[in-house]
Amino acid sequence: MTMPELLIEYPDGERQPGYGSRSDLTRYLYSAGATLRSNVAYSKIANEELGEPLSSRIDLIVAIKEELETRLHSGQSISSLPHYLATLLPFLRFLEDGNYSFALANLETNYLEYAEYLFAQSRKKGATLNRRSAYTKAATLSSIFGSILEIPETVRLVNRTRLRSIRGSIKAVSGSVEKQNLEATFKQGSFLVDIVEGLSKEAVHGPLPLKIKIREGLTQGSEVLLHAGLQKLEWNSAPKSEWTPNEKVLYRFAMQRRVAVSDILPRKYGARRWYLVNLRVQAEFLIFVAQTGMNLTQAKELGRGAMKYKPLGDSWLVRCYKNRRGGEVSFQIYKSYKPFLERYRAFVNHFFPDSPYFFPQFVTNGGEESVTRGGLTYFRMLKEVVEEHGLSWITPRELRNTRVNWLLRRSGDPGLTAEMAQHTKEVLREKYERPSQQRAMAEVAQFWNKHDPILQKDLKASVIASRCSGKPESVADKPEAIVEPNCVNPSGCLWCKHHRDVDSEDYVWSLLSFRYLKTIEASMTINRNETPSDIVVNRLSEKILWFEGSSSKRSSWVTEAKERVEEGDYHPNWAPIIEFLEQ
Repeated sequence: MTMPELLIEYPDGERQPGYGSRSDLTRYLYSAGATLRSNVAYSKIANEELGEPLSSRIDLIVAIKEELETRLHSGQSISSLPHYLATLLPFLRFLEDGNYSFALANLETNYLEYAEYLFAQSRKKGATLNRRSAYTKAATLSSIFGSILEIPETVRLVNRTRLRSIRGSIKAVSGSVEKQNLEATFKQGSFLVDIVEGLSKEAVHGPLPLKIKIREGLTQGSEVLLHAGLQKLEWNSAPKSEWTPNEKVLYRFAMQRRVAVSDILPRKYGARRWYLVNLRVQAEFLIFVAQTGMNLTQAKELGRGAMKYKPLGDSWLVRCYKNRRGGEVSFQIYKSYKPFLERYRAFVNHFFPDSPYFFPQFVTNGGEESVTRGGLTYFRMLKEVVEEHGLSWITPRELRNTRVNWLLRRSGDPGLTAEMAQHTKEVLREKYERPSQQRAMAEVAQFWNKHDPILQKDLKASVIASRCSGKPESVADKPEAIVEPNCVNPSGCLWCKHHRDVDSEDYVWSLLSFRYLKTIEASMTINRNETPSDIVVNRLSEKILWFEGSSSKRSSWVTEAKERVEEGDYHPNWAPIIEFLEQ
């Protein structure tokens, strides 16, 4: 039997993985090839322990290979391939374990069986597979198999299963949480800028450990110390004359690796200076995402090339050639970011003169450029440095999400925000927008300012230091014991349709003083049943509780007003009456 070529062909042929890699589908032709780990399977194939390849599986595996290649060559990112392969593997194992046929003619039936298996697994008691993941797996396979079987998108395979898409609810964010999130984001941004400034090409080649100054008040210390793989030497307190020969050799060798070098050396020859390069690229990548709002995958795949800057108001429209796309791509940056971007371009040109990527990475021994560039997916090195210095780690996804919501809150324009984030308004609302207590309060205030029957210019001061139209009218639920609103009796104001509270410290002080006055009046009444003064006290207490619980700022107003009243410092509106009653 002639073996087909089952190594997935990458658009960039020079970086194509070889035989035995995850991108090689050959092992799935062998019995038990899907149930074994990749390296074990290919080892057994080489030792002829898995027998002959099964011809009945060829059509399916070749069809999968061709479909994945088509997706890559039509513009999908190479980074999507591991996701496809990781989703296909459990399906093929399901076929293997259940002795299902691998024939292409049975693919649709087998898919529906697997989808039912996912449905059952996600609903078991103590299930490790959640319902959202089960649907995502089935939907991914539905897309691949639907294309292979030429099934129209309108009748997707996944729609014929019992699995359903689950959209997670988006929780509202309070004003205090928003403030903390923004503060953490701004701190991380400032920290990254300091790291980038300290990791120049001269510093990377210079003596180790590398010391980077951090702006005051940002982190627990005033500097970041980067050893680049050479940990701080810890020797016993004995003088050097008493060291063992082995200790002397190790110390001398370590000192030699700490001196400046003219080139980046792999780990086996010297210090891990490539670590410093990777760290800067990762930091620059996060800054770039924050500045442009570009999609993470799109930013990662951005190619190298000369950049053309076109003025666009307070920003630049940047165009550059993308090798993998075979054309120009464009994005917007703030004008102040241009010098940073140009310095970074010079840095990358120095260390990666032949790389097609704008954000390249070294492999973990520093000998060559990484194909997968996993550092721009997991950011382990950068995250470790950030957290070591007492800062919260803000992921790229959270960073972009925070940027979008900040723009939305500042502009109040979903259309403009969606355009700046390179999305439609529907995607913005569905995937990015977080309900914001702060924004909701502002929108409510704007709504009532616009639709309030009393125009702002017609509002007047009331007898309880609030605001009103000067036209008394009772609300429907006014207690019978309370006097009708008449712009003379203060109690009536609290049940007037045209009464408007004032968001100020002075008004809160007036409410506390008024409540104290009514408390005195209630205590002077002989009748033990509820009196009008009791009803007014309860109404005022409700208002005061709202002010106290609505925000930390208003809570401080209430605390201050309570202390004033306890000290006998009453609001001028009520001071003469209270002092008269107390006398």
